[in-house]
Amino acid sequence: MKRRIRIQGFLIFLFLTLSVPLSKFLFQHWKQEILDKIFDAVGMGVVLFGFLFRISARGYKAENSLEGNNLVAEGPYSLVRNPMYFGTFLIGIGAITVLFNWWAFPLFFIIFLLIYIPQIHREEEALYRQFGDKYMSYSKKIPKYFPHIHSFLKLDFIDYLPLKWRWIKKEFISLLAVISVTIAIETWEDVKFSGRAEYAKGLSELFLIIIFYFVILFLLYAKRKPLNKTMS
Repeated sequence: MKRRIRIQGFLIFLFLTLSVPLSKFLFQHWKQEILDKIFDAVGMGVVLFGFLFRISARGYKAENSLEGNNLVAEGPYSLVRNPMYFGTFLIGIGAITVLFNWWAFPLFFIIFLLIYIPQIHREEEALYRQFGDKYMSYSKKIPKYFPHIHSFLKLDFIDYLPLKWRWIKKEFISLLAVISVTIAIETWEDVKFSGRAEYAKGLSELFLIIIFYFVILFLLYAKRKPLNKTMS
């Protein structure tokens, strides 16, 4: 197992372990129920959008990189140079939006930077060495960490995030785990502060939110056009 994967796994385990005794300080406690529902809906949407980026980027690269011999610059890689890491960032932000207090955002951001910035830097150095001017030209056109805002203002941005079922299967366990843990913690918080009467209500609301986003995603992909150009 790679050293960086062990480190990331340890940090995740440490955070989850500490979150139990520190739940009073970590988890949000909205006095107005409507705010809780809004943040749940927004957070779940961001989590699922993050997985959309990860799944599309991982699958697209696997099918088009020719085992690392071809520079992939289309699809999700025409939106941002590191779409898998961007997807991971969105998943973290979404989970925090659903579960944690506001001060967890800068903490997550700092941890994310410490873990992934050196990793991205090493990977880009390797790509420069392998592809030279071709990668340099690509890097000048496509942002490194975050897509341009105008990319998402265009309704056809979904055309640059292709999906295939065999790609989804590779990330399905991670997707199921993140959603399940998020729902479990949020439901536990509802029961803890509002009583057991809120259990079924809170659980059903979260499931309805998730189903709603999947329906929207299905409708978007039903209307998407074949990918035949690179976004600038």
